[in-house]
Amino acid sequence: MIVHRRHRLHATAWTAVGVVTLMMAGCAAAPPQRPNIPPHPASPAPSASPTRTPTIASDAVIITIGDSIMSGYGLDPDQAWPVLLGEQTHTDIVNLSCAGAGFVVDGDCGTNFSALAQAAVGLEPAMIILQSSDNDSDEDADDIDSATRATVEELHAALPSTRIVGLSTLWNQPWEAPPSIAWSSDALRSAVEAADGTFVWLGQPLQENPELLQWDSEHPTAEGQEYLARHVRTVLAHAGIVL
Repeated sequence: MIVHRRHRLHATAWTAVGVVTLMMAGCAAAPPQRPNIPPHPASPAPSASPTRTPTIASDAVIITIGDSIMSGYGLDPDQAWPVLLGEQTHTDIVNLSCAGAGFVVDGDCGTNFSALAQAAVGLEPAMIILQSSDNDSDEDADDIDSATRATVEELHAALPSTRIVGLSTLWNQPWEAPPSIAWSSDALRSAVEAADGTFVWLGQPLQENPELLQWDSEHPTAEGQEYLARHVRTVLAHAGIVL
């Protein structure tokens, strides 16, 4: 789902991505939600791999690329954590996220993260935040690695001055994560660091707070999205990225 926080970005981003391709992202019917429960305070990520401290201008454009968790599945698009983060920091954040997509797997928008990254190039952002996805959990480790590396390399080649930030894969279900969750995070970490970017481990904050998840134990409630916005802001700051 494309979310534009300020009107001046609307026409540009819409043209770059295409109406047909991304209108479908994160547009599944909203599932019923649990009663509102106040979120717990966000905790810092276990670790990060900063390489330098960027300064983000207040009028800079930041693009986020991810899956249905990032798109705010089951909620209003304005409740997705990238939009909330933009509101908290007074930053222009364009949310290019696609339900069901990963670096390998095509999502509801008919593509994987590669095409979303190509759309991001036309917006000339100051920063791109990429998050690996559990949608690739059934894929081979080598396929995840090669697809992730190719996408990040293409971004870095097209936008050499743009800061690339990677976020680790979220696994919100109450049972143990499959090995591919670690593979996807490791693949993104290697690719981002090779592009002189910053990779941040988020931990599994929502798995630790199941009351912040919808009935499917995967997608955040509105309170869960607010929690993620605060958590991401905190771990980015720990990595030296202050929005």
